Amino acid sequence: TDWIKGGAGMEVSTIVVAALLLGGLGLVFGGVLAIVSKVFSVPADPVFDAVREALPGANCGGCGFSGCDAYARAVAEGKAGVSQCPVGGAEAAKRIAAVMGVDAARMERKVAVVMCRGDVEKCRLRFRYDGPADCRSALLAGDGDKACRYSCLGGGDCEKACPFGAIHVNENRLAVVDEEACRGCGVCVSACPRGVLALMPVEHPVHRMCSAMERGKVVRDNCSAGCLGCGKCERSCKFGALKLVNLLPEIDLSKCVGCMCCADNCPTGALKANEALRRHAVIRYGECIGCGACEAACQFGAIAGTAGQPHSVIEWNCVGCGACERACPQHCVQMVKNTN
Repeated sequence: TDWIKGGAGMEVSTIVVAALLLGGLGLVFGGVLAIVSKVFSVPADPVFDAVREALPGANCGGCGFSGCDAYARAVAEGKAGVSQCPVGGAEAAKRIAAVMGVDAARMERKVAVVMCRGDVEKCRLRFRYDGPADCRSALLAGDGDKACRYSCLGGGDCEKACPFGAIHVNENRLAVVDEEACRGCGVCVSACPRGVLALMPVEHPVHRMCSAMERGKVVRDNCSAGCLGCGKCERSCKFGALKLVNLLPEIDLSKCVGCMCCADNCPTGALKANEALRRHAVIRYGECIGCGACEAACQFGAIAGTAGQPHSVIEWNCVGCGACERACPQHCVQMVKNTN
């Protein structure tokens, strides 16, 4: 019995020693960690914190940085502008500018645009594809089943990538953008292996709806909605804003006046007009002195009148280019949005 008691006592003392040893080691390591954290601690940066607070936290990369933290750090260090967050938009830029004590540059809202109309009803299918339902996998199967090698494959890579639910693939395997929900972050643009998505200003008068850099016959054989490269759009533009580049229309938005003649003259609908921006000229009759400056500036025969008498607009000829408004010395010509 004494031996048993002695053994139990030794066991208890061993446990106590072990517990004290572990406790001591814990205190030592805790102290070391406290010292290390103190030595290598990063001082709080109130500017970074304030900028970060102004950001939406989407971490989409649309600003050009890996996420909101990286962008906020770059702004706080003076390495990035205050107006680079497409998701936060003008409101976020205003708040960040206030933190940094600068003026926010005007932000032009952009949205994703699908430059393709080649759904399965318009674009011929070459074979039946039964592989994984994503665009990158479909590309590995003979460059996709759609006959046009520039078409939207409809696998939904863009839809899966969009952090805002602003893009979906419809029942005919074509990506469709909800402009109201789109924040212009560009994630879908990066996700598309075909390159049929692009960011465009939301106030764009016209954008192209095709990406096929092919001759007209090839396009016609593959897709009924493709750009034929016929050049009617280029010839219809009286302002030098549109040129055919690699058989596709390229629009210089700095020259585009929003007349939309290029889209109106496209035989296949490969150019889309922003109907919300349609407008026409109105002359305030009582203020017009009949100088004829507006009539001389109009290239569409949309203004008529006698010298010295108030002029009027021939509405069915007016394309809304605004040349008359810019030419009027009396400032009595006004461009108004179409109501029909």
